[in-house]
Amino acid sequence: MSQTHFDVIIVGGRCAGASLAIRLAQQKLNVLVIDRATFPSLPAVASSPVIFEGTMKMLDELGMAEEDYSLPGSRADHFALNFVGHFDVIIPVSRRLKLERNYIRGLERAHFDYAMWKKMQTFAPYITLRQGFGMVDVVRDSSGKINGIVGKESKGSEETFTADLVVGADGRFSITAHKVGAKVVEERNTHTTGGYEAQWEGVLPYKKGLSAEVSFYNTARGFSTLFMPIGEGQYYAGVYMRAQDVQRGQQSAQDYYIASLKRIPDTWKRLEGAKQITELEGIRPIENGYREAYGPGWALVGDAFHYKDPLDGQGVYDALTETKILAEVIGQWKSGNLTWDQAGAQYKERAWEFSYPMFNMTTARVQREMHSFPPNLVINTLIRWQLSDPEYQTNFLRALARVGSPLDVAATPSPAMIWRGIKRSFSSNGDESAA
Repeated sequence: MSQTHFDVIIVGGRCAGASLAIRLAQQKLNVLVIDRATFPSLPAVASSPVIFEGTMKMLDELGMAEEDYSLPGSRADHFALNFVGHFDVIIPVSRRLKLERNYIRGLERAHFDYAMWKKMQTFAPYITLRQGFGMVDVVRDSSGKINGIVGKESKGSEETFTADLVVGADGRFSITAHKVGAKVVEERNTHTTGGYEAQWEGVLPYKKGLSAEVSFYNTARGFSTLFMPIGEGQYYAGVYMRAQDVQRGQQSAQDYYIASLKRIPDTWKRLEGAKQITELEGIRPIENGYREAYGPGWALVGDAFHYKDPLDGQGVYDALTETKILAEVIGQWKSGNLTWDQAGAQYKERAWEFSYPMFNMTTARVQREMHSFPPNLVINTLIRWQLSDPEYQTNFLRALARVGSPLDVAATPSPAMIWRGIKRSFSSNGDESAA
């Protein structure tokens, strides 16, 4: 590899790093992307593999069609919310989103990340790729400004590359953030969760006639399971609980995961004849926060900058939006219209402005849904009436799709929702599964 200096070096070649590289290459900037993994491979930590129309439109802008990054059978037209032992509500996504793409996609993350890696290959010579190559340290000039990296392959010798800017897109446990000294500027870690996920094939549907769906089973006692379709008969199956409740004792993580799935009989029933096809991924605790967005010669993007619980499935959308903003200000900086300090400040302000309302909604929902234990009477009345209310369902799904405001998603049922819920209860004899 003869070239040693680049406009931008990106550490991390998955969703955030790949999308940033593509947008910079579209501006004809020379970019080096490194990743310690080799592709295809799953991310190092558990993630929420769900996307809505807004994410798909940004992938359109990168020149990626749905069939490029998603598998047949990954489309979900229903959202099932099951309060175990109490009630379930099936939300018809197409009737609630009211968008061009009125459905949800589940992503097989190894396939998705590899598709993005392959897309970067089509932008040669502007993008240079090094997989199986991890960053060891950053390089600084005499003023302390970051101006490059030192990296190596697992059995190779160290190599040094310089750049006008180094971007960390290497996830919530970002080595780049550590090396550049990026401080955490806000945290919401009073109420955290822990979880384990794996992929399965041969999974039964939620119920007959529902071919694929996103389904969330909530015990309302600090424990839940999630099923996400990623292909024909293939699902991510995850277990989530309060971080302090992840107590494996002498059990292996795998045995603990299986035992956790069995805690909800309807969950395990869907998996009895299925086969786990990937190794277990897990994380505890799942923290929520923001780091400094930029500094002299560096920036952070994706989970390296803004990390949160995957409950609302916003990680991919946030990463793609942040990289779009960052690519725009880098272009302004490289063209001489802004200093790097001005460009970095614009990136920080815009990234916070778009992401903070959803950050508030997600952390509040984690506290409400995983750390509070409502009485059965409240579950069977107020919570049921809220979740089965068409107005709430529309506002909730449109907020997740980022076409509606999180501020429109009521934390508690309004008087109108309660009145409508009471009327539905009498008219449907309490059966609101198809509301």
